[in-house]
Amino acid sequence: MSADSDEINRKAADWAAKREFRPLSAAEQAEFDAWLKADVRHLGAFGRSVAALVRLKDAYSAVPGAPAAALPPSRPLWSRRRMVLAGSMAASVALVLGVAPRFWRPERKQEFSTSIGQVREILLSDRSVVTLNTASRISVNFTSELREIHLLEGEAHFDVAKNKARPFVVWAGDTSVRAVGTSFTVSVLPKQPTQILVKEGVVEVKRAGLVPSSPLRAGANTKVIAPAQSAIVAAAVPQTSLARYTAWQYGRVAFEDEMLKDAAAEFARYSEVRITVDPDVADKRITGIFVSSDPVGFAKATASALDLDVEVGAKEVRIFNRGDTSR
Repeated sequence: MSADSDEINRKAADWAAKREFRPLSAAEQAEFDAWLKADVRHLGAFGRSVAALVRLKDAYSAVPGAPAAALPPSRPLWSRRRMVLAGSMAASVALVLGVAPRFWRPERKQEFSTSIGQVREILLSDRSVVTLNTASRISVNFTSELREIHLLEGEAHFDVAKNKARPFVVWAGDTSVRAVGTSFTVSVLPKQPTQILVKEGVVEVKRAGLVPSSPLRAGANTKVIAPAQSAIVAAAVPQTSLARYTAWQYGRVAFEDEMLKDAAAEFARYSEVRITVDPDVADKRITGIFVSSDPVGFAKATASALDLDVEVGAKEVRIFNRGDTSR
């Protein structure tokens, strides 16, 4: 993890502790709002810190004989020293819980899913964090020797807690992605090959039963494509493009010189309101970041930028040329 990521995580843990244990002042609230808007990574880091702090409180309360005042209910009047301590605990919850395995619930097979338009963060029992994209579903099966997840449909991002003794393996159909401690995204979308985007660390990608059996190793800033019945290939991803590929984790979709018809198809993953694009403007190109749950806002913004027109219905938004008099 980079120094920049470490600083973001520390700041996120500090904000999580402040908001948990006392109301923010007006000035602090303004500072917090500005911090969230400053970088798309801040919201995700803050969500993970809140989840870690909640997990820590639940775990501590399960310890026989634990002092009730050690982690009290939300928003008592805490000293600055104790808030800093709580922030440190949120940031290092992996270490705290890692030395006390009795805190964890028994392992069991679980399934998690999201509906259309929903993005969900899940804190797993090993302290790994899964972010599920819209209309996605995973099956989690952890044992004492292996951490195994099946991506049944959709897209998921994994921030993997390091544990060399228990490999972390994600299955997408017949393709496996093996990691020890890293950050990566796996997608299984209709009419598309399985794709893996490695943000940090190294993963090994392998297809079951494929000869030769040696896995493909992919490091940070790499996109791996595993087409059906074809060889697995990898390509470098510019650092500047990572934010675009991971924008969905923060409720956004990002396009860079994308055809309008393809952008409309992408929005169909996030909303039941469909965007239809007339054939004569379907190949026009757009670039920008948009709210994934707002297809109408996207259509209007795009039409304005490309000098097109929009017709909004109850379940459909049409984008067409202003010179079209057929309607």
